[in-house]
Amino acid sequence: MKKIFLIPALIAAFGIQSCNEAELQVFGEQRYLHFEKNSDYVYRFSFATHPGADTYTMNIPLTLIGKALTEDKTYEIEVVKTGDKATTAAESSYKFPSSLVFHKDVFSDTLKVEIVNNADLDEEKTLVIGIKENENFKLGPQESKLAVLSITNKISQPAWWDENFAKVFLGPYSDIKYQNFILATGVSEIKVENNAVTSALVVEYIYYLMRLDEAGTPLYEADGVTKVLDSIPYRKKI
Repeated sequence: MKKIFLIPALIAAFGIQSCNEAELQVFGEQRYLHFEKNSDYVYRFSFATHPGADTYTMNIPLTLIGKALTEDKTYEIEVVKTGDKATTAAESSYKFPSSLVFHKDVFSDTLKVEIVNNADLDEEKTLVIGIKENENFKLGPQESKLAVLSITNKISQPAWWDENFAKVFLGPYSDIKYQNFILATGVSEIKVENNAVTSALVVEYIYYLMRLDEAGTPLYEADGVTKVLDSIPYRKKI
């Protein structure tokens, strides 16, 4: 009876080994690099949420496909200046590290982009970054070959205020709603994965709006008709 049970086990073990070998054959020693987010995703930043700041570092996640590195390796990027997704920001509005390094023993790393506050950003501009192949990395999936950054010194929609956040917490984005959220909480950045902190900040904002309402000075959207308080879904949970 033991032999009968050993045979399937041996077959399964051989199958697992074959799959692992097949995966190694697919990638071999070659490594592929791409941005974590799809190229349609927009990373957003505004100096209006960081009063007095002259520079700000945006962290753009990168992903490795293939074997983890045994030593740090450099990679290359380029600023996309032609095509449907072309950079509109002036070169004076951004800086990259002098050396771009993907570190060993990891499959995720970060491209740090320094945004520089200047008159160019009085209007919302885009910075589009592409990964270039070099001797260390080939280009990964086409759908995530670009990182699109929206940068300005005017108030603008932050990346974390996406469709899911709007549906659960604060409703549709508006400049008025965001400006007053910052005023009420003293916070301009939210780590949405921390649900307890996010909920507490939203509740603090709702109470702020309720106090305005009770004082006879409710906050309205730009149309002068829609109360900001009435557009916040999370109010129903209080």
